[in-house]
Amino acid sequence: MFFPAVIVAVSILFSACSAPTSPRSNEARARAVAAAKTLVAVDHSDTLALQRKILDAKSAQSEYTIIGDTIAARDFDTAFKDYLSAHDKSLYHAIFQ
Repeated sequence: MFFPAVIVAVSILFSACSAPTSPRSNEARARAVAAAKTLVAVDHSDTLALQRKILDAKSAQSEYTIIGDTIAARDFDTAFKDYLSAHDKSLYHAIFQ
């Protein structure tokens, strides 16, 4: 009974460690969530405001690409999409589908 639990714990540990991270990954994820929150808060009938917030988010993500940190840029993208998918599915689908 103890042995299967150890196998599960070890496999979870290795799967969590297998994804490469950047020293800026946590910062990128936090900025992505903040950008997604401001996007969700915008009146969806105001398309200009929506476009501005999307552009602001893309600009923030691009800062990581410009400095060559593609891992942080990827983490930003993932966190942004995950937040939108969880908090505003219709907006997520309008942007990414």
